Amino acid sequence: MALELAYKVRSYSTGTLGRAICNARNHHWVADDAGGEQVGAGELFFSGITACAVNMVQRLANQGEIPLDWMDVSVEGYRESEKPPADLTLYDDVRVHFQMWGVDDDQGHQLVETWKQR
Repeated sequence: MALELAYKVRSYSTGTLGRAICNARNHHWVADDAGGEQVGAGELFFSGITACAVNMVQRLANQGEIPLDWMDVSVEGYRESEKPPADLTLYDDVRVHFQMWGVDDDQGHQLVETWKQR
């Protein structure tokens, strides 16, 4: 089975500690580390999760003919602030919140459970 390139992104340093320029295709953006003025890398990481969740759940609802009118997904990630820096950046708690309109509770739970399995 031949693999097909699905995504290609790149980030590079700017000469400013904690700041990177990111790009995907012809789109460029700045990622700051540790509370800079631009969006942080952790925020970009979590935004990828929320975008994936919205797009996948909408696709699942469409395929299953589930009447999903609108949805909102948010992620919160927590790290212990006094934990010493380590080789790996680990979150102590990550919470993903789904809000959906147009579906009943069972349909919403089914869509979220399917998303979690993928």
